[in-house]
Amino acid sequence: MNAPQDATVDRASADIALVCTHKGELRPFLRRLDRQRSYTEGSLTVRGGFLRETIRIVVAEVGPGFAKHRAAAHWLVETHKPAWMLSVGFSSALTPQVQPGDLVLASEIVDTHGNTMPVRCTLKPGGRIHVGRMVVADNHPEDVPAKTQLGTTSQALAVDTSSLAVAQICYERNVRFLAVRGIVDGVDETAPAASAGMIFKADSRSAGAALGGLLGRFSKASEMNQWRQRAVAAAEHTDRFLAGVVEQIAELLERQRLDRS
Repeated sequence: MNAPQDATVDRASADIALVCTHKGELRPFLRRLDRQRSYTEGSLTVRGGFLRETIRIVVAEVGPGFAKHRAAAHWLVETHKPAWMLSVGFSSALTPQVQPGDLVLASEIVDTHGNTMPVRCTLKPGGRIHVGRMVVADNHPEDVPAKTQLGTTSQALAVDTSSLAVAQICYERNVRFLAVRGIVDGVDETAPAASAGMIFKADSRSAGAALGGLLGRFSKASEMNQWRQRAVAAAEHTDRFLAGVVEQIAELLERQRLDRS
């Protein structure tokens, strides 16, 4: 990928776009990309590269917020014109059947305002991979009672704050969509506020809170490190899954190109 200010470059050059809140959600996957380049576009950090020499990937690191993810998805469609777009990131389980380290793929996304969007997901559940309903909340639930209540009212497997924004743009622009969420905490767990901020937001305010925790007593630092390791494990599991899925998508796109030729 080349920087957008170079008007001579074909910027419509991605087969697959991935949207995440922060780099930590996709750090292991990014290591797979060859000829990787990055640039900024407003508040976005954009990274591009190749997987297996031929699969063109663009990744947008958006930051927290529904509106930011919607704007980023729109920009990606206009700029790189991907055939597929994936919303990828960390999530909390809303049911005991989903455990930390599992993956949840959306077959339907709902929100807390009565909106529902079906998602065409042909991948099958199995092992630690679940396929079903996700709920998008205005804010990430902070504790066990909040997660329990949201799980009861939504009947969803997991919660995030942004996947519906990307799904809406993909639906409007006829781009294939997939939502993939790595589970960091179970429905019966409460992550400390500073750790939750770093996992689900990774913004400057959360970073400051995390630093304050690390400067406190050793037990707090140890606890935060345990949650950080959970996030790392979730990212690694997501990476292994994405590598296979992206190759499947690439094979599908190649067959479509051959059929058109």
